[in-house]
Amino acid sequence: MKEILVIDIGGTKTNISFVTSVNLEVKILTSEIFPTNSNPDLQVQKISSLYSEKSKTISNMSLSLPGLWDKNGILRESFNLKNWIGYPFIENLSNVIGIKDYTWETDVICGALGEYYMQNSESLLYLNIGTGVGAAFIKDGKPFRSNSNDMPRHASALRMQKLLVPEQGELTSAVDLICGSSILKDTSYNSVEKLYNDYKAGNIEAFEIISKSQLQLAGWLINLFYLFAPDIIVLNGGLTYDWEVLCEEAIDIANEELKDQVKILPGKLREMAPVYGAYLNRNNLFNLRYNLFKH
Repeated sequence: MKEILVIDIGGTKTNISFVTSVNLEVKILTSEIFPTNSNPDLQVQKISSLYSEKSKTISNMSLSLPGLWDKNGILRESFNLKNWIGYPFIENLSNVIGIKDYTWETDVICGALGEYYMQNSESLLYLNIGTGVGAAFIKDGKPFRSNSNDMPRHASALRMQKLLVPEQGELTSAVDLICGSSILKDTSYNSVEKLYNDYKAGNIEAFEIISKSQLQLAGWLINLFYLFAPDIIVLNGGLTYDWEVLCEEAIDIANEELKDQVKILPGKLREMAPVYGAYLNRNNLFNLRYNLFKH
């Protein structure tokens, strides 16, 4: 297949990749990762400069995007990219680099498609725990989402950051301790790396924070399993890469209820999962491969 430009934008990092496929296998030709700029104009300029250095012959582009985007490709909600809200990023990028043939999807759904591509299962529940937190459920190659015409076209149906639970007579976030943007809230820590290192060293404050995070994650593993009954659950994102800190104990707690009814696994593609998923979303390659395995 033809080479396409894949752009995965995260709350803190952006990945620009040139991707193709051979015999239904995704091939990453080149990748360049750099910090996501809080100014969307500067982000467009940076992508344009990297694109022009690599190739001027590519005519197709696929984007993996964080937050909530409307049907016109404009960001409407974001915790980290507040200056991007209302900015016509996709249109401006398309005009600047001269690629008019493009598609986009949420980064969580792209990540889920990428991991699903790597797994031999009928259904997969994907949790991304990084700068933000999100989930996606894929069954028979299709992401679960709302079909309402009133919903933004690329609204993920499993918006974990919107989930609430009652606490002391008020509704509060149900996942406030399982993403990088909030796990350090009201603590003495200014980085997840320092928190994780102190947890491994037996620091009491770090242990208390991580223990609450583990319990919270275990609760959502249990709840989401009973809602969707996936064949497997995949955990991905920066907070999962040090697996034994957050995930291992959370899975043990969840399995006290689940009794090993479902395999809970680390992502195989890690930070490249949304790149794979964006490429698959663009080329419909996943459905071809899925049907090949199915039959």
